[in-house]
Amino acid sequence: MSKFLFSLLLLGVSAQSAFASNTELSIGTQITELNVYSRLGNADVYVKLDTNGNYCKHGYFINKNSAGYESILSSLLSAYHTQSNIKIYAFTGQAHHWSGNAGPTCEIYSVQFKR
Repeated sequence: MSKFLFSLLLLGVSAQSAFASNTELSIGTQITELNVYSRLGNADVYVKLDTNGNYCKHGYFINKNSAGYESILSSLLSAYHTQSNIKIYAFTGQAHHWSGNAGPTCEIYSVQFKR
């Protein structure tokens, strides 16, 4: 394997490790609270699960400026109304904390439905 390909492989592994260390996956559980705000943060959506993650103890949020806002909001509404179990993948870094809550409330990266 050439040095260039080996370097790309190492770069990919280290980037994936950095991503994994700055994220958390919740357990599969139901949404107990879903709040949509008009002014807080610019239409933020706050989500609390029956059991939040170890780090994201106070729940999760997504801001309207997020690229996946519409699809994530749609998924959250569907899960809430059907009482489906979901898992939330969230960023845990300080830059991704929500200003609407004093405790760790993490920015949603993705929502997973699984049977």
